[in-house]
Amino acid sequence: MGRKTFESVGKPLPGRINIVITKQPDWKAEGIVVSNNIDDALSKAYETNCKEIFIIGGGQIYQEILPNTDRIYLTRVHVQLEADTFFPSIDETEWLLTSHRDCPADEKNIYSHSFQVWDKICH
Repeated sequence: MGRKTFESVGKPLPGRINIVITKQPDWKAEGIVVSNNIDDALSKAYETNCKEIFIIGGGQIYQEILPNTDRIYLTRVHVQLEADTFFPSIDETEWLLTSHRDCPADEKNIYSHSFQVWDKICH
């Protein structure tokens, strides 16, 4: 994740290795592995022998990593809000929607939303 995304979350996400990408050379946070670019972050993630690498933002990181991605787990929240960061458009000639589940608003989630899985189409 990017530094701004981490700062909006406020703490490391539990049960996983958290790698934060930042251009700030002296930036540190407890429980965080720091990288200064995507390639370095990916190298550090591969060293962990993880099964999957999850990219959780921000917008610039999504844009840079999407060409090297083979699956997208996407939550679409059904509300119009003020925002300054967006996930890139999904080109449906390159991606196949393989799973879609609609979820109504409830006591845990104030907005209805959909969970989607998109898999890259091999050409």
